[in-house]
Amino acid sequence: ERELLGRITELQEEVSRRKSHIAQLDHQIHTLNENISTLTKELELKGKEVLKIRSEANQQIRAHEQELIKRHERELAELSAVHSRETQNMLSDFNKAQEVLKDKISALQILLEGTEDKFRNRESRPEDLQIIAELKDMVSERESLVKKLVDDKKFYQLELVNRETSFNKVFNASPNVGVINPLIKQKRKNEKTAASRFSSSPNLRALEAAGMGVAGTGSGQLPQPPPPPAQPSRLEPIPNSPLHHLELNSNKPLPPPTPPTEPKKFMSPPETKDSAIDSPDAQRQEWFAQYFSF
Repeated sequence: ERELLGRITELQEEVSRRKSHIAQLDHQIHTLNENISTLTKELELKGKEVLKIRSEANQQIRAHEQELIKRHERELAELSAVHSRETQNMLSDFNKAQEVLKDKISALQILLEGTEDKFRNRESRPEDLQIIAELKDMVSERESLVKKLVDDKKFYQLELVNRETSFNKVFNASPNVGVINPLIKQKRKNEKTAASRFSSSPNLRALEAAGMGVAGTGSGQLPQPPPPPAQPSRLEPIPNSPLHHLELNSNKPLPPPTPPTEPKKFMSPPETKDSAIDSPDAQRQEWFAQYFSF
């Protein structure tokens, strides 16, 4: 029993301690609730203050923005007015400068026209007149020279046709009309020189003809004489030169040639040892070549 009583007292003491602890906790809870309510009130007050401050700040910001917008509009209006005034001033200055330049251009145009009139109507310089006279004399001299050359050309053309016709009548019945080659004489000289160089060697054609003559004698036939060498034509054209095939009518008389205004001096062919040795035909051919190679 003592143990139970001790246990009961202990439990009662424990209960009283617990009750006092609960009372303390209730007191703390009450205190905390009061603190919470106080803090809530303060928080509400602070929130209201924050909202008030925010609204005031927003109002101030809006007011400042409005003020800035109005100031910007005023400055923009002032700048626009200044710009328009400066633009008008610049336009007026440009128009004035343009008018001044137009006046200068018109004055310079008038001066240029007057100068051009003076230049067109200027008097000729003595040196220019002298040069013009010299050029006119030179032109007239050249024209007379050209006219003289044309007349000489016509005369020589007619003389050439006349001489060619006469030559073809006398020496050749089938004329070979063309350009005379003055190099034929040199070629014939070379051929004659080569023939004279090898004249000491036996002539093959002569030996062949002699052999044929001997054979003909044995067979009872007479030996045939060697054929004469072919005579070159009188008028041989230059290689690759144009030829014309107009046959001259020997029956039709030629027009009389017009003599030149001044007598012509013809050079006589030079007399050399070769020309003295050559035949008259070769010498005549050389004269024709020198005569027609003008």
